[in-house]
Amino acid sequence: MWDSFLFIGLPYITVALFFGVTIYRGFSGMMSGHRGKWNWTARGDYLWTTRSTGFFGRASIGAASLCLHWGILILLIAHLIGLIGGAYNLVSWVNFFRWAGLGGGVLFLYGAVWALARRVIVPQLKAMSTPDDYIILLFLIVIDGLGLYQAAVKLVFGISYSAGPWLGSIIKLQPEITAIAGAPFINKLHIIVSLLFLAYFPFTKLVHVFSYPFGYSTRSFVSMRRYVGLKK
Repeated sequence: MWDSFLFIGLPYITVALFFGVTIYRGFSGMMSGHRGKWNWTARGDYLWTTRSTGFFGRASIGAASLCLHWGILILLIAHLIGLIGGAYNLVSWVNFFRWAGLGGGVLFLYGAVWALARRVIVPQLKAMSTPDDYIILLFLIVIDGLGLYQAAVKLVFGISYSAGPWLGSIIKLQPEITAIAGAPFINKLHIIVSLLFLAYFPFTKLVHVFSYPFGYSTRSFVSMRRYVGLKK
């Protein structure tokens, strides 16, 4: 019964929340004073943005930020390739997932741990942080830690051959959990925590990756100057 809920019910609940809440929140300003006023813009939601922390403790953010963002990009690509490779029994694709995922996971773990440490160490960041900031980072660290434990300690990469077909069956609305139900506990835990995080995702500041109207790539540069320079 639990396997059916965790690997059939939970994925569909996650998909519904991930897309449904993100779309509703983006167009309704549900977390601000504009709640219920559909204005086709995310600006009505004052918690949509990341509340940039780059102004505080700048010396400590550079490498960590790069590792965090590049690490997650590598992990997303590696997981996509690994799941497709597992679904179609493509050994070379699964091997790519093995090494790219391991490298990306190490990068991402460093970035996420340091991001969490900054919120605890830097007084200004600690003052402006919300519980949501800590929950997000803890979620990401646990997910990445479980993945690295599989890759570096247990040396388990063949899960792709179980997870790939299972995910494909979910997408085709013909769920088949036999293979994934027989996977090692650590593999299933990694998947379950990831699904819980994706279900929580649309309620967080991470929705800024879907910013409407997608103006980040075309907007004008923001000019930052020191106060001394402005007085001249």
